Amino acid sequence: MGVQAVLTGPVAGPHLFLNYGAFDFCHYINEKGGLDGIPVKCLWYDTRAEATRAISAHRRLVDEGEVVELSFIDSTIDPIVPSLPRERIPVIMTGGSSELMVTKPAQWVFSGSWPWAIYFPYLLNYLKEIWTEERPLRVGLMSIDYSPILDVIKIAPKYAAELGLEWIGHETPSMFGTLDTTTEWLRLAGKNPDWVILGPFGQTQTVQVKDSARLGIMKKGIKIIVLYTFDEQAMSVTGKKDCEGFFRISHIPSMLETELPGMQVVAESAEKYRDLEATGIYLLGWLGAQVALEGVRLAIEQVGIEKLTGAAVRDALASLKDFDTGLIPPISMTNEWPVFAPVCKIYRIHDGKIVPYSRDYIKFPFYLLHSEHLEKFGIGTPPSGVAVSQYILQ
Repeated sequence: MGVQAVLTGPVAGPHLFLNYGAFDFCHYINEKGGLDGIPVKCLWYDTRAEATRAISAHRRLVDEGEVVELSFIDSTIDPIVPSLPRERIPVIMTGGSSELMVTKPAQWVFSGSWPWAIYFPYLLNYLKEIWTEERPLRVGLMSIDYSPILDVIKIAPKYAAELGLEWIGHETPSMFGTLDTTTEWLRLAGKNPDWVILGPFGQTQTVQVKDSARLGIMKKGIKIIVLYTFDEQAMSVTGKKDCEGFFRISHIPSMLETELPGMQVVAESAEKYRDLEATGIYLLGWLGAQVALEGVRLAIEQVGIEKLTGAAVRDALASLKDFDTGLIPPISMTNEWPVFAPVCKIYRIHDGKIVPYSRDYIKFPFYLLHSEHLEKFGIGTPPSGVAVSQYILQ
């Protein structure tokens, strides 16, 4: 398994635990005897999340014999996608996919969650469901100047209008070098939103959260909901007091959901291998490696270790059915449904912890999405007759 690691550079902070989770799952599997007795070699190169380094790292990993590649950020995947069908190497992306990651007729990139532009209609539908007043709900976006957010800006206002919501606009300061977001927050708050979706990342995230607290945004009656990228590590950097009361939407569970059968081993592994407390992002790295190596295991089962290739792993991933990780609902994927965690829960930050807020997964409004948007991001018909269907509103 090859890993496009992000261990240094401007976005290394939020990515370190993703890398740790992936590396540690390999340690764990090998200590358990490998994949049905076959040891796993984890190869990695530090890309710093830079496109040129990602291309170089990918070539090295291919030359060294990888049969599956794991990555955590679109800037390291988008540049290599054109070569994947030729090299016949599948990629697991732990976050949301992008339009550039779609390959036809065979899909070579399998993602953890929906593209952000589809994630947002999902969230808007939930906000509408819990809205109780007669007037239209007013929603705005505070994020960063980042390519997936540009897709959101194009698509989300249309869905808001169709749902009967009022989209009040967006603010997108730079991802790097932003030292103050007072103007952006005041502009957005001046439009009287009921909810602000905060889709931040990296250094700007800290500035946005601290400025929202300093300006008393939530004291004005405005609710803030963050995306899954805002985890325990981000809270420790921004200051837990400043994000108290935030809501959070995520396709990965909170570390507080200890009733999940796979949660204990994740927590124990972080302590054993890193002497650290596991976070949700660590769990996501673990989960990505878990899915990648299940594809490898199935491919070995189907073609044998001597004939193992990236193409065989891709075929196994595209026919995965009811794979139980012990962390999320059983996974089923196809060429038209290349998403391994097509579910979300709502959480709330309370006393510095990410606490489950919605008892169950919120329903995915498949009926709501435009066919051209689904096609744009490589999403087709959900797998029939599998567990994932119960989480979807047809």
